Amino acid sequence: MTTDGHSIPCTGNGFIDAAHTSLMDHVEAIRCACADGASRDSMVPRFSRFADEMRMHFDHEEVIIRAAGFTRWEEHAGHHAMLDQQFGRLIDYVRDCEVTSDFLCTVAGTLDAALCGHEIRHDGDYTALVRDASMAPEGRTLIAWNSAFEVGVGPLDAQHRQLAELMNELDAMSRRGAPSGETLDLFGLLHDHVHAHFAMEEGVLRRVAPGRFVAHRNHHRLLEGQFSRIRQQVESGRLDTGVAVRGFLRFWLMDHVLGSDRPAFAETADAVPR
Repeated sequence: MTTDGHSIPCTGNGFIDAAHTSLMDHVEAIRCACADGASRDSMVPRFSRFADEMRMHFDHEEVIIRAAGFTRWEEHAGHHAMLDQQFGRLIDYVRDCEVTSDFLCTVAGTLDAALCGHEIRHDGDYTALVRDASMAPEGRTLIAWNSAFEVGVGPLDAQHRQLAELMNELDAMSRRGAPSGETLDLFGLLHDHVHAHFAMEEGVLRRVAPGRFVAHRNHHRLLEGQFSRIRQQVESGRLDTGVAVRGFLRFWLMDHVLGSDRPAFAETADAVPR
């Protein structure tokens, strides 16, 4: 529930819904601090941390809705960018100028209203699609591999499938309540496989399509950053393993394979040993 009494849409994706709740709790704490007369110097870091959390959420959300097949994801990402810019300007103004306590309260209220408006008006556009895509009925494999995921390069397809199998195993372990040490070990193994896979993929692309190598490598760095943040949250206990793998990582992998690798290797598969 927002501060003005509206309900934030429930997407059915545990990862997105947890992020929405965290952001709403964060902005409410900021509003309370400003109302209690907190100083500008104490609030600037809190505003900045909120903006960082929001930016990270937007980054993750775009991966999920793109992988889920939301055709208007670019429009949605554009709204994310607009909010990020607006919030950045507000925070810069507070940092650089002498402002009153009342103005700090106004800034906090603006952050709250803009975030609520986005989640109510814009996130609702993808809710039904993401809810369907996030369903993982009991007894079914989380990622059911099929030929649609193949990029046409044998070693890479094998590694993609192995990554999917590791995620399926993580999902199964979380559902049966495996000890946290075991799930964290498997999470670490998955992380190692991701690094090894990206290295092989970059090596192949450098040989067969050098013009695409730099852009693809840069994309991998973004993916690695996303994975590392998720792993840190899981290891610190701030994010449940099951929520991480079901709500984000499976979409992260599908977006990597279908949205990035298939286009990159579509015209090069014949040049690579299968």
